[in-house]
Amino acid sequence: MTETSEPGTSPPEGAPLPPVAVGENKGLVVVGNRNNITYQQGGYVVTPGLGDLPLRPALPLSTAPPAPLFGRDELVTQVLADLTDKGAAQLHGEPGVGKKAVTEAVHAALAARGGRGHILRPLTGTETTLASVERRLAGVFFGQEFLREVDESLLRTAVAEVTAVHLTLIDCPLGRSDLTRLRQTFPGCTFLLTSRYATLPDSSAVHHVQPLSRDAATELLGAELGLPLGPVGLQNLQFDHVYRMSEGRPQRLCRYAAFIKGSDEWRARIAEEPHDRPPLVDPEQLTPLHQAEALAVALSEPARRVLVALETFATPLPAAWFEPVTGGSQDADAGRELCDRRLVVRYGDTYHLTGDAAEAVRHQEWPPADAAVAAEGLMTAFAAEDGPPPPDAHLYLTVAQALRDAKKWSLTVRFVHAAVPMALAAGRGQIALQLYVLGKVAATRGGRQQDAEHYTREEKLTRNLLEGDKAAAAAALLVLAPTAGQAVTHGGKLAGYIGKVTATLSTKAGATVAAVSVAAAAATGVVVATSNSTPAGCAEAKAAITPDRRHDSVRTSDDLAASFRRTATDLDAAAAKATDTTVASGIRGRADTLRTLADAQQRDGDGLGPDVHPDVRAALLSSKELRESIQSLQAVMKVCPEE
Repeated sequence: MTETSEPGTSPPEGAPLPPVAVGENKGLVVVGNRNNITYQQGGYVVTPGLGDLPLRPALPLSTAPPAPLFGRDELVTQVLADLTDKGAAQLHGEPGVGKKAVTEAVHAALAARGGRGHILRPLTGTETTLASVERRLAGVFFGQEFLREVDESLLRTAVAEVTAVHLTLIDCPLGRSDLTRLRQTFPGCTFLLTSRYATLPDSSAVHHVQPLSRDAATELLGAELGLPLGPVGLQNLQFDHVYRMSEGRPQRLCRYAAFIKGSDEWRARIAEEPHDRPPLVDPEQLTPLHQAEALAVALSEPARRVLVALETFATPLPAAWFEPVTGGSQDADAGRELCDRRLVVRYGDTYHLTGDAAEAVRHQEWPPADAAVAAEGLMTAFAAEDGPPPPDAHLYLTVAQALRDAKKWSLTVRFVHAAVPMALAAGRGQIALQLYVLGKVAATRGGRQQDAEHYTREEKLTRNLLEGDKAAAAAALLVLAPTAGQAVTHGGKLAGYIGKVTATLSTKAGATVAAVSVAAAAATGVVVATSNSTPAGCAEAKAAITPDRRHDSVRTSDDLAASFRRTATDLDAAAAKATDTTVASGIRGRADTLRTLADAQQRDGDGLGPDVHPDVRAALLSSKELRESIQSLQAVMKVCPEE
């Protein structure tokens, strides 16, 4: 018997994982043009196509008051006019120049008009492409987390009736042709883009966000300090040096103000007028890095722990996940202190470390956050029934990588097992695949062979499902679907059956069509009952549908019709031996279906035309026989329990 562990404790070294971690995954996968595959409690099942999914209403834009703007009110007015007249606008410029503040002011103005929409920020550790943006937009419009790319033409049709929805893409690197296609896919939406470079095709709606002018910087700094900054005051702040070192970037100017406010000497001099002497600080030392370091060193211990964790795991964190990641019971409230020191930027409830602050942490050479503490805290939070919304899934990857680097093999194996379903639930298939690789490495290094085999198998199947062509995805779906999962749990006979029937197909075309056919059959679902005895007739029914080499002889429609009739006759004989009316009815019903299929096959033929190569024709007919064989297996297993 496999030993189990309570959350937060380690299982015995070498103990295998609970079976089939992928069975806990949730997410959405597109296979083909019409059907989606969603992972529910038991596994992947077929869901409606993209065009049939209901649209989710867009959310009201935030009405929170934006940060004060300094010299940029006219820019906000121009962007609003572009959105109204042209349907799109772009803000571009260097990081930290204030694109976020302008964007938030635009959102506030749109919200005042009753505007609704969605805001997409870049996912940490993931390349932004047109396909990934369309997948994420499909997710917010339809309330699903897609794991594979969506079909652009189907998406365009599905959202054709959408109007009056605003979309903001933060730090969007898409080029002109991609943005043109994106706008064509969502013609009823307005777009606001922020990026480093100008890429919007309509150059008249592109606005370069420049660093603050000297006057605007003076105004911002005075507002941050709460002081009237006349010429003498500016001199005492070494303003020329500050303005030069900050490059006019609001983010750095705000941090310099926080540095000044944190100075005991500055507080002592607050009441002195005029400020006829500069503070006793060497202005040449007031680089952005030194400011950030001084502010970081002065943090309380909870805030410092969170700051170090943000740098260690290189992932933005919501405040609710501070404590699970750091292990500090007082760390949940550290966000405000970090914001006051301007070491982080806050988007909603998520805190992003600034580049200067990250460099300051590294320059101080503080020990990194403990990955083992983070892993245990995250797993405990995952198990909570009413926990907070999950963090960016990139966190799971960096924690697992840190565990690997620390050679904590057993904990890495456990953490990957818990984190993969969370990553897939968030639509982060690539992260899930990387986690599988880390789990495989850890299991191998830790001598946990069964777990290594488990991760090898699941990584391969999931990769085929997420990245493979239709045949590979469908074949993986067969194993990951509830049909296969339940049957394997109850003796593995379906898995053995699939192995036999797929072995009968020799051509590439036959294997491709068979894989798709198998997936279609598997997705219909099988209920496997358990009992201590086998009802009369079941053994004969199972023997009737057990595959043999007769599939090789199916090369024409007449051959396939004859195969259906042979199986129907064998099932009739099995039904005649059944004493349970439910068993007899189920078996006989499948026999009747096969006879109907035989008649139709002989009457209508294969419909392929005269120019198809005989081997291809044979492969396609064999795949049809395979699909119906699985349907027969499903029908029998519904009424015949395993031994």
